[in-house]
Formats: sequence, structure tokens, C-alpha cells
Amino acid sequence: MKVIKRDGHMEDYCPEKIEKAIMKANREVEDEDQVSPTQIKNIIKYIERLGKKRILVEQKQQNYT
Repeated sequence: MKVIKRDGHMEDYCPEKIEKAIMKANREVEDEDQVSPTQIKNIIKYIERLGKKRILVEQKQQNYT
């Protein structure tokens, strides 16, 4: 799967980047609003189960906001 970045360039999908971005976002919100490690794994599984060839960065973010 390819990820289309905001500036239009594409890069390979990397689940570790998704996890890192969510953990970074967790640091910016109150404890009760944070996503658990299990939820992070489920988010990654959901993205992978979509089976898309390409996905926009915004599509990933919108699914969980």
C-alpha cells in the first residue's frame, strides 16, 4: 500500500509510522482521551484490512477523529 502525503508525494505504508504518530498525538491530549496500545493495534489492522492500493494521510486521520 502507498500513502499519499499532504504535499502529494507517495511513500510505502509503514505501520510503525502510524503507531508513532498516534503515540505522539497521545502526548498532546488528556489521559482520558488517549488511545490505548490495543486501540492503536486495532487501528493499524483496520487500515491494512481496507486492502487499498493507495490511501491519503487525511483518510487515515479522519477515520479516528
